[in-house]
Amino acid sequence: MRRLAPSIALAFALLLAVPAHPAGAAGPCIEADPSALEPAVLAANLIVIAEVRDAAQLPELAPESFLKGTVTRQAIRFADAATPPSCAPAAIPRGARVLAFLSTEGGGAHWPAASALFVLRDGTALRADGETPPVAEADLLQRVRALTGQQAAPPSGTESGAGIDWSGTILPVGALLLAVFGIGLVLMRTWHRIDPS
Repeated sequence: MRRLAPSIALAFALLLAVPAHPAGAAGPCIEADPSALEPAVLAANLIVIAEVRDAAQLPELAPESFLKGTVTRQAIRFADAATPPSCAPAAIPRGARVLAFLSTEGGGAHWPAASALFVLRDGTALRADGETPPVAEADLLQRVRALTGQQAAPPSGTESGAGIDWSGTILPVGALLLAVFGIGLVLMRTWHRIDPS
């Protein structure tokens, strides 16, 4: 038992040292500081540039491009307008273009905190709570893209999704495989004539 005591104490200390929110999980309040975006990028499950549109109960986001998360053509709808008690909820201006750092834990997007939303206007990005000075939109987007390695636009309504290119891929590859299979059969038959055993 004396030999196990240090191991048990070490295991217990490691359990206590594990953070409540694992890395990459959305914490209670996302704060996107333009000069240090890494924590906000890690905490957000979805980072999107979108236009704010009116909806039945809450405004929704019509995505223009995704900087992190699954790309979809559908509007992003919020589960409710509640944010964690420590966060000031963002006042989302309808009709504006925004850059939103969103949490989607537990299904559906959660209403962003004012510190996790930038209003994009005339090439400038201003955080919704006004706590940081305005920055150039292109510079802010470049910083986020450098951290996520993603920028994807959803397909428009008239675009079809990616499909199989039969004439450019499937038919030529199929013909090549048949030719290789035929050559193999000819070589196998020739070998059996040389050595029938």
